[in-house]
Amino acid sequence: MKYQYVIKLLIINFLYLSGSAALNAQLRPTTSKAVVRFIFKNPKDHVFISGLSFNVESQNEKKTYRLETDSIGVVELLLPIDDHYTIHLSNWDDFATIHIPKGAYQKHEFPVPYYQYSEDKPLDLSIPVIIKLLCKNGKAWDLQEKIRIRALDSTSSTIVHTNNKGEATLSLALGKSYRLSLQGAPDYYQFEMPHQPFATWTETLYFERREGYEKYPSIEQALINFVFQDLKGRPVEGELFWVEAQKNHLRYRAKTNAAGLAQILVPINDSYTLNTPNNLNFGQQALFLEEGADLLVETIEYLSISTTEWKARRTEQTRLAAKRDALIQERADRVAKQLDSLKNAKLEQQTIERILKNNVAIPILRTFRVRKAIRAKVAYFKEQITIHPKVYEAHSKPILSSLERLKNNWKGTLIVTDITQSMQPYLEEVLLWHALNLRDGDRYQYIFFNDGDRKMASAKKIGKTGGIYACTANYASLDSIIATMHQAIENGLGGAEPPENDLEAVLVGIQLNKQVKEIILIADSYSRVRDLELLGQIPIPLRIILCGAEEQNNFYRGLAAVVNEEYLTIARRTNGSVHTLKEDILGLNQVKEGEIIEVSGHRFLLRNNQFIKLN
Repeated sequence: MKYQYVIKLLIINFLYLSGSAALNAQLRPTTSKAVVRFIFKNPKDHVFISGLSFNVESQNEKKTYRLETDSIGVVELLLPIDDHYTIHLSNWDDFATIHIPKGAYQKHEFPVPYYQYSEDKPLDLSIPVIIKLLCKNGKAWDLQEKIRIRALDSTSSTIVHTNNKGEATLSLALGKSYRLSLQGAPDYYQFEMPHQPFATWTETLYFERREGYEKYPSIEQALINFVFQDLKGRPVEGELFWVEAQKNHLRYRAKTNAAGLAQILVPINDSYTLNTPNNLNFGQQALFLEEGADLLVETIEYLSISTTEWKARRTEQTRLAAKRDALIQERADRVAKQLDSLKNAKLEQQTIERILKNNVAIPILRTFRVRKAIRAKVAYFKEQITIHPKVYEAHSKPILSSLERLKNNWKGTLIVTDITQSMQPYLEEVLLWHALNLRDGDRYQYIFFNDGDRKMASAKKIGKTGGIYACTANYASLDSIIATMHQAIENGLGGAEPPENDLEAVLVGIQLNKQVKEIILIADSYSRVRDLELLGQIPIPLRIILCGAEEQNNFYRGLAAVVNEEYLTIARRTNGSVHTLKEDILGLNQVKEGEIIEVSGHRFLLRNNQFIKLN
């Protein structure tokens, strides 16, 4: 998924010239050796350089020839064929290289441009510079390109065009730094001309254009190529992608084109969070330029369902949630009518007996004697669990069933519970668990959230939605939990809508109890999570108990069981787990990209650190 361009510098010290003219020398070439003449001359004033000592070293034989120019700057000698030779001056190793190819009876003349100069007095000299463009496969970029080159100490620039070999030549001054830009690729490359008297200089860099790719990296900006395909491998157009910088929290965004490509340029040497509207903060990308590299390109291949498909899913979730809420409201109204008709304790006791016999959830909000009914159910379950260990499963109690299976393994003493209207049939289980399991000296903290009291949706701001109520209770404090539940329920009536502020409530719990090591989150599997963008702020595991995900439930008859994929993603990213009436889904953080898991008969695919329901 990641690749980094490294633009390499190629220096040619002087132009290689193979002479065909006859050499005025007494030496004669043979089948194995060529006659080679070096002529040292200052190309600026055309003065021959006499008495110059230098060495010629062969690559194959590792033999060194020690030489000195005569009065007219010439040295002539025999050199074995099919070898490369390096020229070393007294103050400049590897001054130049030459090559003698295979072939009998060769004669070569090499003009060597040489400048008399001092490092204390740099030469005021411009030399030919060849700009050479290569494709990533190493072949020349044969399409003509307009190149703009500017010295860093100047505001003016020079424009040249490459030929069909990807080359352009211009004259540049030594001892300066230059920036190179191409059409649509400003500040693409930077190089420096040393203050040494080279005869010519070649800069080789990689560049090529691809259809649909309109942006290019630069010496100051990294390029992120985001490629969106659906689960069948088809490109998806119009998908928003953005990154957020770690240093200054600036956002950079783009939408995919017809090829499913979105391109973003961002400052190098920073880390970025990766986001789509349907998968916030799904990854982190560090963009730091490696040593020896000049450009940085990051490609993110993203496979998921499209935004259109996500919207269709959420529309269906909203429809199911509305149907579920209607069923709950109908049942609540029926129970309320029965309770309101009670006039004496005897009738209340009869109602409690019917609740036990028919496995009816205790209504928390009514003035009915909740504590008395809880005590009656506690006694019932204490007796039943000794003879029937899975009694909670048999009675479709997902909270009690999950807590019973895992009560000896959880480290948390903080329970966060959705207390919106859709959760009314399950709330008794929190009270039952408290009364069944706490002992003298135990203290648990409870957080109840109703998604903003009665705020309109437009007034609900992420992280500040509100409607969160807390209490700390010991074994004898059942009344304080009931009172807190009453307050949260009453203040939340009338403002309900499917998305809930689960993660805001979790963060409030962490603020109240900074020593907590993990949190139990009791959530409605039918409802979406309003504030998923807060997920990155949660530093501890969430153990999520889903209500409504059980295979059979007494409250939503006529509705299919639902496992909300968002809660699987939350559990994965917090190193937590998900629990239903009968299942404990552990190790979600170990699921690998592209793997499929099964939960309550549903299959979920992990893509981009997010679970996607397949059926």
